[in-house]
Amino acid sequence: MAQLSDNKITQVGLRFKSPDEAWVFWVAYGGSTGFDVRKRYTNISKYDVKMTSCRFVCSNEGHRRKGLTDRVTKCFRAETRTDCKARMTLTLDRREENYEITEVVLEHNHLL
Repeated sequence: MAQLSDNKITQVGLRFKSPDEAWVFWVAYGGSTGFDVRKRYTNISKYDVKMTSCRFVCSNEGHRRKGLTDRVTKCFRAETRTDCKARMTLTLDRREENYEITEVVLEHNHLL
């Protein structure tokens, strides 16, 4: 597993006090490994307005949506997404009031 300078290892079971702390960790991990990151989704509870789960991914995850408009594009942009599966999923542990990594995939299908 990958390790950062503050002795935290990116693995299932790692806990964070807030989603922002987890995001800073993911950004630092991506920066030290050599890939850009983005947020895939965030689920918010309607009951108490807390984030219940989220997924942080490699910026090359998925594919760009195509054909949504009939307009001609002014500036063509090359396709950069490669359907990379690298990701980190967090869920809220309501008893402990912290966020735990429940899924981690660190393998990329592109050059870093």
